[in-house]
This record gives sequence, C-alpha cells and structure tokens, in this order.
Amino acid sequence: MSRSAAFRKGLEEILLGPRAPLALPNLSRLMLFALVLALLAWAFPPSRLSEEEGRVWDRVRSAQDALQRHRRELSIVSTAEEDPYQTGLIGVEWSPLTTTLGSLKAKQLSTDPLWAVLFLRWFDEVGLREGDKVFFFSSASFPGLLLAGLVAAEERGLDVALAASLSASTWGANIPDLPLPALLRHLRLTGHLATKALFYTLGGDDEEGKGLAPEALDLLRQAAADEGVPLLAPGGIDAVIAAKMEALQAFSPRLVVQIGGSRANLGDDPAVLDLAPGLLEPPSVGPGGDGLLGLALERGYPVIHLLNLGALARREGMPLDGKPRRRGPRQSPFLRAGLGGLAFACFLVRYRRWEVGS
Repeated sequence: MSRSAAFRKGLEEILLGPRAPLALPNLSRLMLFALVLALLAWAFPPSRLSEEEGRVWDRVRSAQDALQRHRRELSIVSTAEEDPYQTGLIGVEWSPLTTTLGSLKAKQLSTDPLWAVLFLRWFDEVGLREGDKVFFFSSASFPGLLLAGLVAAEERGLDVALAASLSASTWGANIPDLPLPALLRHLRLTGHLATKALFYTLGGDDEEGKGLAPEALDLLRQAAADEGVPLLAPGGIDAVIAAKMEALQAFSPRLVVQIGGSRANLGDDPAVLDLAPGLLEPPSVGPGGDGLLGLALERGYPVIHLLNLGALARREGMPLDGKPRRRGPRQSPFLRAGLGGLAFACFLVRYRRWEVGS
C-alpha cells in the first residue's frame, strides 16, 4: 500500500471509525429505502399531458411560430437574450406605447405553452363545459398569457368575450408596428385564434391613455380601427370600471379571467394585494378591492387572477425559465419533496452507520 493510500485509510478510520462489511439487515434496509423512493417517484411523476392538453400546447407553440415568422417579415427581431425560445411574444424595453416598468423574466415565463394546460385544469376546477361563458379582461402587458387562455377556451368550446387595454409595461405588446390589436388580428388571419375583442381601452393612467404621447394614442386608435373594435370613450376611471362591469354582467359568464395589472381591473384599494394569484372562488376569498376584480368576486364570479407569475408558477409546479417543454407541470412538488424527506428521515432513524460511545 502506498503512503498516500495508507494516509487516506488512517484518516477515514479516525473520522468514521473502522469499516465493517455491510451486514445483511442493513443491506435489506438500504434496498427497502430505495424501493420506497422508487414508489414515491412512481406515485407522483411529472404530469403527463392529456390529449386535449397536448392539443392546446401544440396550438400555442404553433401560434408562437406564426408570430415569429410575421415579426421577421416586419424586421422586428428580438435578441436571443430577450426571447430565447423565439416565441414572438416579447416586446421591447421601451417604446411610446410603454406605460410602466415590467420584468423581462416574468414576460419570458408568461410565454410558456404550459399556461394553456393550466387554463384547462382551472376550467375543470370550475366545472366549465362546452358552451359555457368566460370573460377575459386583459392588459397588453402579457400577450403570452392572453394567447394561452384564449387557445384553451376555444379548444374547450367555451363562449368567449374579451376586453383589453392597449398600452403595456416593458417587454409586453408595446412594439409600435405590432401593438396588441395587430397581434391578435394576425393570429385570427392565420387561423390560430377566433376571438375578436368586444372593446378596447387605451390603457395608461385611468385607462384613457393619459401619460402617453399623442403619436402613441393615434397609433393605438388606428390599430383598434384597423381591427374594427371600438374604444371606450373617455369618462374617468370610475366610468371605465362601470363600463367593464356592465359588459360583464350583460354577458353573464361562469368565469372571469383577469390578466395583468390595469388600474380598472385591480382598482386602488390595497385589499387587492392580499389576493393570491390563480383561481379565486368566492366566498372562500376575502375582499378584492374596488376594481373590476374585487367587484366580480363580490358578485360571486370565480376569477382567474394572473399576476405575480413567479409565485404562481412555483405553486403550480411549473418551470421558472419559460422554456417550452411538452409535458405537464409537476403535480404536488412540495408533497413529493416532503414525502421523500420523511422517508429518508425514517431510514436514518433505523439505519445507524456509527454510534457515539460514552
């Protein structure tokens, strides 16, 4: 034996004590522990997509490819750092259509086709079936989420209504040559969507375009006109909330979807900040403030509230990098980790590698 090997052996005996052959009972315990972990992995695997879920995943990815091709034709190309998976749904850091700062990571996460799968699962939780009504109220800040939600709703055969505000935070649908109306119009013309908005608001302060430059307002008005969708007439934030609420009640949906952070949708009451993102079903949730979201909950409408995407993605077991993966979110990731940790703790109690002497 070399001097270095002898030194390593002596050091191991000092630190761990002399090694003994693995006794048969301990070997059995190791095998049992491995079996338990294998059973846990089998019982809680990464979720497989159903046939319907696979279709919506593919439809979203196909729509993204169509948008990316269209942007190349318009010479609007994002860098690999901005849109690493070539979704065509990432805007620019600043343009005349930009209202507030936004997170590039959140925008990238919002383009994951798995959001369409989650929409289907939320629809199932509410019990939506073909022909049921769902109303989407969206800002232009997360076109990826809007695309995913509309694709899922149309695949399920739901009756869809849409109202959207047109200005956006950074990296949203804020490209002057491709604002939200033009983006949605292209997706309809290429057969990727069927839904056409009932009406738009300009966004910005009070959702009336305040704070935007005159050329930006002209551009958004023209984009809405080109699509043949009316803009709400100015009248103040209370009038915008009232108009949205009137449209909601007239449509009488079984579900409301709120995407982004437009002022009319969220309101000014800090109570809205206490609402968790995801599916909210009254009366199990508390007050939601004085915006459309809070009023809808107060009147008994279930709401899918899409904001704070990082927290929502972690809770739903979604990857946080936005990379398209054609597989479902991990079911109960915290339960898997907890059960694995519990099994390992039980093993450590039963299997002693060494004992502390007196």
